[in-house]
Amino acid sequence: MLGVYSQEMLDHIVFATPDIAMSSEWIADLTGVIATEGGPHVNNGTRNRLCSFGDTYLEIIGPDPEQGDPGVPRSFGIDELETHRVVTWCARQHDLSSVVASGAEVGLGYTEPVAMRRVAPDMTLDWHLSLPTGDTEGGILPFFIDWGQSRHPSETAAPGLTVAEMHGLHPDPDRVKELLAALGETMKVERADSPGLYVELSGPSGPIVLPN
Repeated sequence: MLGVYSQEMLDHIVFATPDIAMSSEWIADLTGVIATEGGPHVNNGTRNRLCSFGDTYLEIIGPDPEQGDPGVPRSFGIDELETHRVVTWCARQHDLSSVVASGAEVGLGYTEPVAMRRVAPDMTLDWHLSLPTGDTEGGILPFFIDWGQSRHPSETAAPGLTVAEMHGLHPDPDRVKELLAALGETMKVERADSPGLYVELSGPSGPIVLPN
């Protein structure tokens, strides 16, 4: 049964890895879906591959050898990863300034919109992000994206996967649900010893639970 989360606001799930090829092959072996090449994130030292859920998607993101050392830590703690794991999720939001204001009201810091670019095989995508500046409670608190006029990546990503279950895990689920609500998001959060995200995907060859 699908977990309770902001499905209408989910943009994508972030699966970070030290080796994109290895992680893409792992997903393909278990689900039967071969991720589509996304492209490099300019000046950030990362690139991605994508699997579509319809109008949302899974992002497999890791180091881009062609860019070399970006001179700053790569996003999502990629530089410290020894294996792949689901690290967070991204919510769709056309008014990123409202995220900053709503977060501030409950003590959550979010950056002013940050411009990003990715050079895909057949197009260049430009978008803006608002990123958390503090604890994300194991990735349960999302970052936010506005794609502007860019084509959404799910339209050209490999089809075949669906989200069978997605929910949060946290020692204090009620507090985290309150923080999500303040950001305009909802998600089932179960009590657990450590914070994180439980994500189960379904593909032609069967289900897969992403390590967290």
